[in-house]
Amino acid sequence: MSALETHGGEIAAAAGKASPSLMVSGLVVAGVSLQDWVLIATLLFTVLQIALLVRKFFKERAADDDAE
Repeated sequence: MSALETHGGEIAAAAGKASPSLMVSGLVVAGVSLQDWVLIATLLFTVLQIALLVRKFFKERAADDDAE
């Protein structure tokens, strides 16, 4: 058994914890300020919330149509 097979979950968890800070650091080095990064993250979060709400609305509407 390789180390990746035995510790794959731990490696994935560590990578998941490190990725946000690495992404912010990379964007700052690329010229995107921290203030812009916060704006991008807020916009992304808002778009995801809207998408989930629209998806929920259409699922409930389809369930209501099937019930009739």
